[in-house]
Amino acid sequence: MTGKVTAQLSLSFGTDDLDGTIDDTTRIYSMAGAEEQNPAMTTAEICRLIREAGFEPIERDSLYNRI
Repeated sequence: MTGKVTAQLSLSFGTDDLDGTIDDTTRIYSMAGAEEQNPAMTTAEICRLIREAGFEPIERDSLYNRI
């Protein structure tokens, strides 16, 4: 996941998946150069960020069907 402010801003430029389906997050974050090796946000925090940016959070499965 990108930084919180960047994630919110990216929604205005077409980003439609802030978290995705990632299995080995530690490796991915490490490869991306993250200082914090296990960053985490709750579902409620992610939804709050999306709402504050003026969008509606929708949880979807790996085929992008609404859950």
